[in-house]
Amino acid sequence: MAEKSVFDSLAPPLMELLGMDGNVLFAALLGALLVSAARDRLITNTTRRLTLGKRLLLVFVTVGVGHLFEPLVSSLVPLLTRGMAAFVAAVVVIPISLKVMVWLDTLDLRELIQRWRHRG
Repeated sequence: MAEKSVFDSLAPPLMELLGMDGNVLFAALLGALLVSAARDRLITNTTRRLTLGKRLLLVFVTVGVGHLFEPLVSSLVPLLTRGMAAFVAAVVVIPISLKVMVWLDTLDLRELIQRWRHRG
């Protein structure tokens, strides 16, 4: 009788504990890899490219976001499978989040409050 490897014995309980569907996880990983690869291809200046550690962190965060936002995308677009929804979430949510973060960094709160006061 063939012995089970440690991974074979730990994988099912771990997946059950995390509540992950394999298709969702795989699709979120594909979306994360696409985001990571596309980000590096768009940046031509080599000094602005991410280090390996930061790239791995981006992939990890994108997989998490794809998995977390999958139910929302599935409810908004019921024609998509759970895996396709996780891929869409991973590809769409991270770039939008990055754009919002850049916008918030450039936002001057005093100027915004002054504009709102002059309107009213």
